[in-house]
Amino acid sequence: MKFKEYLIYFLLKILNSLPRKLQLLLGKFFGFVLFLLSKKRKEIARWNLEKCFPEKDLIEINLILKASFFRLGEALFEFLNAFWMSDKELKKLIVNFDYVEKACFDMDNSKGKLLLFMHNPNLDLVVRATSLFMPVSGMAKKQKNKIIDNLFKASREKFTERIFNPREILELMDFLKKGKACLYAPDQDYGFKNSTFVDFFGNKALTVKFPYIAARRTNCDVYLFSLERNNQKYFANFKKLNVFGKNLEEDLRTINFEIEEVIRKNPDNYLWSHRRFKNRPDGEASFYPENLLRKR
Repeated sequence: MKFKEYLIYFLLKILNSLPRKLQLLLGKFFGFVLFLLSKKRKEIARWNLEKCFPEKDLIEINLILKASFFRLGEALFEFLNAFWMSDKELKKLIVNFDYVEKACFDMDNSKGKLLLFMHNPNLDLVVRATSLFMPVSGMAKKQKNKIIDNLFKASREKFTERIFNPREILELMDFLKKGKACLYAPDQDYGFKNSTFVDFFGNKALTVKFPYIAARRTNCDVYLFSLERNNQKYFANFKKLNVFGKNLEEDLRTINFEIEEVIRKNPDNYLWSHRRFKNRPDGEASFYPENLLRKR
């Protein structure tokens, strides 16, 4: 590890040692700074919100937009908590821990479990939280920044059986066939290969086929896991989905609908600043205005 990495690691360790109330307060401040400085990402998020919530007026959209950036700032500390917080401390923060633990205990252990989760700001804390209920594996792509990639890798490998890269999809399915639990986030545009267009908040969105393929080939159960924060505590949700690998469109519509339902309850707790609708069906105009598209 280079000096720069040691320095960043040391600074993050100090931030993690702060009282939780102060962490969240500082997180909101960082989020406010992001809101002021990240002009393009802010406009992408605003555009997504306006298109996904056409029933909301400008004031409501702006409130969600600002709150979502506050959540981004707070997520820095949630990432640190995911890395350094003890199991005992984290369990205390999940208000319905015993209930979810019992539900997980009653799962069919002869079948694999595909645990779907969303690109929420606190996704690393979600990964860590699932590891409290069962041994889990997951998938993650390599980050462009080496320091960030090393931090993410160290955090995620600490509490998972294995982290698969996107090229190891067959190995991940082998884990499912053995009755193991694997995390997977299906709610981003991964390109045309192995994806199809499915409605998401009333807009066509490229949706990855993998959950359907995994259910069909491994006979795994499919769940949606979410971790919603209320003040300083969290409410964990495991919901078994009616995804059986028999009908592609039906399964993917079910997944997108269930994700929508979770997002609608707390719309600020979602990563709106990515271009979820960047690819379009043949002949359809660009979803985003020219100034919000990535320059090639």
